[in-house]
Amino acid sequence: MNKKIIFCLGVLIVSSILIFFSCKKQTNSKKLNGIYIVPLSGASTSENKTLLYSTTPYKFALAAAISSAIGTDVDLNIAVDNSLVSTFNKAQKTTYAVMPEGSYSLEATSLKINKDQIASNQTNLVVKSNLLTNDVSYLLPVKVSSVSSNEITLNSAIATKYYIIRTPTPIIGNLSDGKNSYWKNPDESYNPFRGNDGNTDGEWGNASVCESGAGLEQYWEVDLGGVSPRIDDVKIWNRTDCCDDRTAKFYLFISDVPFTGKTVAASLAQPGVYNYYNDGKAGLPTVVLPKVSGRYIRLQNTTSASLTLAELTATGVKP
Repeated sequence: MNKKIIFCLGVLIVSSILIFFSCKKQTNSKKLNGIYIVPLSGASTSENKTLLYSTTPYKFALAAAISSAIGTDVDLNIAVDNSLVSTFNKAQKTTYAVMPEGSYSLEATSLKINKDQIASNQTNLVVKSNLLTNDVSYLLPVKVSSVSSNEITLNSAIATKYYIIRTPTPIIGNLSDGKNSYWKNPDESYNPFRGNDGNTDGEWGNASVCESGAGLEQYWEVDLGGVSPRIDDVKIWNRTDCCDDRTAKFYLFISDVPFTGKTVAASLAQPGVYNYYNDGKAGLPTVVLPKVSGRYIRLQNTTSASLTLAELTATGVKP
């Protein structure tokens, strides 16, 4: 055979081989465009969450992301897969428990990565810590379960994020003693600190009773210094030597955030504010069982009488 023809055939064969491997490399490159749950905790696909007991659900933002953007929209689904807990425990030699039914949810399971972008829209993982057993470590696997583009590799090893969730035993105790306390009209009132000095003595002469000046809807308020995840009870002690009818027809308000107004109507209208109404006189004590979170506690008359208080004690989970 002519040497020139043999040479040309050789060049053609080598070129074909190079083109083949070049195409294969490009295909593999596309397949290595993985998808994963963000945010990542460093380089890890697991994240620890230590939660306080709370009747308000926790929300943790999450999204999906790909290694490099592509030129089309990507539709994907995420899901909780509790079947992965036992697999994880076996591989890592751990003993994490499966989260109780109803204690978790995903606000959305269908997400989208727009073309030329790497991250999807965001959703929230919702966890109800009040449904968890204290001091048990739970594992919650959240994974990308499907993806619409064949340019993206769905590898479960990197497409799954493991949330390690634990609710420690809460510390229960007195929340209010010695904390900063205030009157509605400080210049016309007396010794607000006596209302949370730890002394329930109702005798004015024993220097443990405080009183506002007269005026419509007078209030006494205490700042607990931090949000208690759960205020179990509030006890209100009235004055005992006289004038016990002054603290009557009153509201107890509790809020996570500062009160935005000074009137009863304003606190009743403020979102997230707990309220309890007592139609009669304050007792020895009057006991309220709110079972809500809160930092600010306000005791407020609905009349124009002076507000008299021997003691207000709040007990619950410490911030």
